[in-house]
Amino acid sequence: MSRPSRKNITTSPQALPPALASWAEAIGDAIGRGMARALHNSGLDSLGGSNSTVLGTSSMRRRGRPPKLVTAGPVPPERRCTVSGCDRESRSKGLCSAHYQAERRRQLASGKPS
Repeated sequence: MSRPSRKNITTSPQALPPALASWAEAIGDAIGRGMARALHNSGLDSLGGSNSTVLGTSSMRRRGRPPKLVTAGPVPPERRCTVSGCDRESRSKGLCSAHYQAERRRQLASGKPS
């Protein structure tokens, strides 16, 4: 038994209704803009470049919580880190982020629970 032939489903742009043709063009443009934005954000905006640009390492986002925005003026004394000589803003337990992490590492190394 032979396989039945498929109908030729090719359509020309003139056969599409105008609303459908404009919708298809808008979708194509949106996909193109999205791809261009994705390539630009990943560092692949120029295809001829160094390997670091191709791999996207030069423009990768940092991991973790973003740093707080720097506000105008010094940190008030009641919000400063309690370590002497440190003028950074405290985040937890009266310590700035750097001193808190150092204390946490020290406690983990000694085996004491936090």
